Amino acid sequence: MTCKKPASNKLRSPLRRLRNCATWLLTLGTLASCEHTAPFSPVTGGSNGPLVPASITQLTYSPGQDLIPAWLPDGSAFVYTAERRDRVDHDRCLAVMDRGGGSISRYACRTVAADDSINVFDEATILGDSIAYVRTSTERFLQGIGPDRQELVIAPLADPNAARVVQQIPFTTPWGATYDMISHIAWLGPGKLAFIGERVSYPRACRSCVPDTVRFGLEIAIADVTTIPTTVARMVDGDSASSLAPSANGDTVYFTKNADTHVFRHTMSDAQTDTLFAFIDVARDISVSAGQLAAIVGGVPGGPTTPDRGGALFHVSFPGGGPLVGEIGLSGVLYRRPALSPDGVRLVVSGWSGAPNADLWLFTSR
Repeated sequence: MTCKKPASNKLRSPLRRLRNCATWLLTLGTLASCEHTAPFSPVTGGSNGPLVPASITQLTYSPGQDLIPAWLPDGSAFVYTAERRDRVDHDRCLAVMDRGGGSISRYACRTVAADDSINVFDEATILGDSIAYVRTSTERFLQGIGPDRQELVIAPLADPNAARVVQQIPFTTPWGATYDMISHIAWLGPGKLAFIGERVSYPRACRSCVPDTVRFGLEIAIADVTTIPTTVARMVDGDSASSLAPSANGDTVYFTKNADTHVFRHTMSDAQTDTLFAFIDVARDISVSAGQLAAIVGGVPGGPTTPDRGGALFHVSFPGGGPLVGEIGLSGVLYRRPALSPDGVRLVVSGWSGAPNADLWLFTSR
């Protein structure tokens, strides 16, 4: 495994003491069906391959934001949220790209051309031939502080616009919690979705400054989308969650908490929660697949009044002898929302390298 220096020693002073692959703290369990794959290494190029084949490959060079990748179940491609800077409304659409990178094979947008609204499709998650995502709309010319309309929808993967609304957002749960937004949506099986309910604030750095958007995780909720209306329940021990990732069979939810260094594991069938792993700095944005774990560590985590500006990207592998941990990534790049492929071989993540927009980067183990 190739380990890099932290992206910013100033941002992650606790990490400065760790050079290359330093020994990390503890593991109190193992991932189900763990298989150790080779360390991340150079990718193979080709006519449909990455633009710049390398051990760390930049997949997109868009002037807009490229965010929140999610893999198709067969690992052949991934979906992500792409800002359409080629349109005056700057809609954020779902884009599909081959697993090795290359050109976008198709877009899914609310409209085929620019209109009077800024439409955003994000937080996509795929199960079989179905996709669930959050659909947001905001008036372009008379914008308020927050979006005008938000919905959790489910649609055929072949036609994401043929969507069924399963939950209007914001909403208040049966136990009295109000979710201004939701994030980290994940299928736990047919008809069942997990997500984080969030509180949203809009702080200003100064009186005349443009307000920022700060999202703060309240708890993990489980939605039964087969009922009308949708039934929502609270997951035991999922309070203050900042990210989540499901196991392949949907019975286990891995999650992190706000301002916490631990990765937790909750088994749905017996409602038990334990600690899977602990970093030495705040962990968030986890992805789990085939005995591999990716997480964002350190940086400037989000909070009730602080936007999340990203952090270092760490990879953890769980062979029989214990976890192997290392920081991967480029110095000077801050990362968010990694996504491991179903076989754990590839990882796609959003990264900021000093520009205001995020691009996608690819890591591969063979």
